[in-house]
Amino acid sequence: MKNLNVLQLHEFDKLVFPDEFSELSLDSPALSFMSDFKSHHPALLTRSVSALDAAQVMQAGHLSALLVLDREGVFTGLLTADDISYQRVMQRVAEGVPRQELTVGDLMRARSELKILSYQQVEKSSIRDVLEAMRRQGQRDCLVVDLHNHHVRGLICASEVGKRLHADIQINAVPTFADIQRAVSPAH
Repeated sequence: MKNLNVLQLHEFDKLVFPDEFSELSLDSPALSFMSDFKSHHPALLTRSVSALDAAQVMQAGHLSALLVLDREGVFTGLLTADDISYQRVMQRVAEGVPRQELTVGDLMRARSELKILSYQQVEKSSIRDVLEAMRRQGQRDCLVVDLHNHHVRGLICASEVGKRLHADIQINAVPTFADIQRAVSPAH
């Protein structure tokens, strides 16, 4: 058995985070950027949590996304920083929902709306390839699913990739037919 020395923590020893290491690039393996639920428990909330509380959880935990469960613990959606942004909250308030009554369920993207990438493809791709696929689909956040086992295996967030690469990753949402119709119809 090895005899290990236990040392004192010094004032100049600092806590480090993954985004402080710069050996990653756009050509790095995509799995290096995936929050892998096989090795890290995903951040979770229920639909009934208030939007204000969810925003505080995201801010305090430096999280860009949370998985949403129903009362029975079934995965029902995804809440991202974009979904809970000031603009999105004010849009819902303008629709008549009182701000203090907004919940995660009011702002999240439902499971049926989410796009995925297969784990089998992601494990063979660079993050550049993944970001390009996400950009084509207008997806800032994308779940990664192991199609062989039908497991939601992880999540890739463009904002997290940008932080880790120290780069501004821009992915614009692809407009829906309703967005286009709203933009071209005259204001009343």
